Amino acid sequence: MPNYKKRKKISRIKYLKLKKEGNKLKLYIVRHGQTEWNVLEKFQGQLNSPLTEAGIEKVRKTAEELKNIVFSKVYTSQVGRTIGTAEIILEHNKNQIEREDKLELNKLYELNEIYFGEWQGQTFAEIEKKYPEQYHNYFYDVKKYDAKTIGGEELKDGLDRFLKGLNQIVSENKEGNILVVTHGTVLELFFNYIQNVEAHDLDERKLIGNGEYKIFGYEDGKYFEIEK
Repeated sequence: MPNYKKRKKISRIKYLKLKKEGNKLKLYIVRHGQTEWNVLEKFQGQLNSPLTEAGIEKVRKTAEELKNIVFSKVYTSQVGRTIGTAEIILEHNKNQIEREDKLELNKLYELNEIYFGEWQGQTFAEIEKKYPEQYHNYFYDVKKYDAKTIGGEELKDGLDRFLKGLNQIVSENKEGNILVVTHGTVLELFFNYIQNVEAHDLDERKLIGNGEYKIFGYEDGKYFEIEK
């Protein structure tokens, strides 16, 4: 006689294993959509400018890719462009549309962009003219870049702040899908960090695109990228 009871037990174990794996923590980290100052090539830092129509459209496309993801929590920086980006993604999310208790945005200072001091609100061309040495250092020889000379935040300090925010997120969420919307420079520093690349090896010209996202897991105290 077939051992149906044993088969059922094996099936149950497999089910629980798959269920556990499916509930593992995933961070969907998105860079905000394109803004007016992105187009004008102005340093934004912790200042804000509105999303452009092209930026909104790109975020909508990203939202379409993520529409079936059941998010359990949402985090943004305190800056308007990340808040607006998160709102667009949630407006197109099937689970968010159907649920009565809408997800609230958790706005963390730690997820803010690098503070660029006197450069904020100025165009790249203006900065190159007024601060030629530090401009060259930042874009072409970042190891020599000295944020103190412009009243800004050191890249390493900005990375440490960003990691503090992510560590808060993973401590508050042991499983599930978490939406995180933040900024280009801190994201590039984070990408370098998980690949053991130093903050002073940042290349501002190679940031993740506006409205683009990557997925990360967290296990044994380490972050790692998950293929889409």
